[in-house]
Amino acid sequence: MQEVDDVGYCTHCGNKTTQALKGVCSHLHIDDGSSRHFFFTQCLTCADGLIYRLIDPNGSSMPSLSHGNFQLKNYELVWPVAKKLHSCVPDKISRIYSEAATIKLLAPNAFANQIRRCLEAICHDRGATNHNLAKNLKELAERGEIPNTLSEMSGVLRKLGNIGSHASDEEILPAYVEVIDEFLSAIIEYVYIAPHKVSEFKKNLDLVQMKI
Repeated sequence: MQEVDDVGYCTHCGNKTTQALKGVCSHLHIDDGSSRHFFFTQCLTCADGLIYRLIDPNGSSMPSLSHGNFQLKNYELVWPVAKKLHSCVPDKISRIYSEAATIKLLAPNAFANQIRRCLEAICHDRGATNHNLAKNLKELAERGEIPNTLSEMSGVLRKLGNIGSHASDEEILPAYVEVIDEFLSAIIEYVYIAPHKVSEFKKNLDLVQMKI
């Protein structure tokens, strides 16, 4: 196979860098006659692999590949995909988080600052009335919107976000990034996802009872 590559975003290391094509594979979908073409690339910055897919409804064979027509933007990244929030999370919060996810490993300080913005957006969405994030988080805790444990966790995220947004000798270490991400996920799970799942379960239960 001819050596080809293209520049694309690597969800392993967070860099937009050259990815070399290392292998291709095609599969004909029996049900609808479409073909699935898979492209296996290697990030030349972190050396990890990625998998892209192209679905052709006409069922054509693998296209000829060269530096001119191998463009990652035309393919769907199927592994590893960037983390996305649940569909029940408000769009504004999801957009802020999506921006943060793209710089998670590349710029820990900026990531922490974006997570702080997520907290601000959550407070605004839940109707907190103060102009100070710390006071808004306290208000949500007093209302029972978040439990005490998550309130303390929110305070930690706020402080880390402050570090990430100011020029100082303190910096967000790469080792903190996953912890920050997990903390925010726990808050979003409690505030949005768990109530959504309970609501959906009740709706489904009501439908079942109506059929009995």
